[in-house]
Amino acid sequence: MTTPAPPAEGTRTPWADLPAPVRAAVAELLGAPVTHAVTQPGGFSPGVAARLRTAAGHRAFVKAVGAHTNPDSPGLHRAEARNAAALPPTVPAPRLLGTYDDGTWVALVFEEVPGRQPRIPWREPELRRVLDAVAHLSRALTPAPLPAPSAAESLTGSFAGWERLTAPEAEDRRDRLDPWTRERLPALAALAADWPRATAGDTLAHGDLRADNILLTPDDRVVFVDWPHVVRVI
Repeated sequence: MTTPAPPAEGTRTPWADLPAPVRAAVAELLGAPVTHAVTQPGGFSPGVAARLRTAAGHRAFVKAVGAHTNPDSPGLHRAEARNAAALPPTVPAPRLLGTYDDGTWVALVFEEVPGRQPRIPWREPELRRVLDAVAHLSRALTPAPLPAPSAAESLTGSFAGWERLTAPEAEDRRDRLDPWTRERLPALAALAADWPRATAGDTLAHGDLRADNILLTPDDRVVFVDWPHVVRVI
């Protein structure tokens, strides 16, 4: 049995619950009133993620969030807007149609991409499609077409775990390690210490590739969505 990618946990805000000025701004960007909205499941953001259809028959995908709901999410949406607007057309990503930002609410309007997430557990044909698309992505994004932090700048907290465990104040956490790991902790920290040099480069990486950030389209394309976390890597 196969299922779509497991959704990230989050509570979506329905399109109808957006403040009226935000909905009006999105309709203005699309050139016609929105007549139909379908909330998309999954994702960590508590904001709106919906496929829209307008009175003129146009389709789009909108994501929107307010600072009162999650103070960090508007910043991520702003970063995604900057990144998506700067991606070259050769990158398989949704085209950004427009943005709205009133200082509290941020909305991003993208072209709608028909498709579905890969199935989990992965099926080999789908996995091959995605791996081929990732290889194409790395070629299309070398050199990096937009400013982005290096992996060493962006991911220090994620890759310094062994080093943190060697600190004197981490004694209580070391006590929870198995004997093999405790004995080799200095060697493990030394092995990991060189990771910034190993990742240095000028290729723009998506930074958050998961099955639920990938769409497989009916015409055999692979499209990568959600671009707020880009980093430069080797």
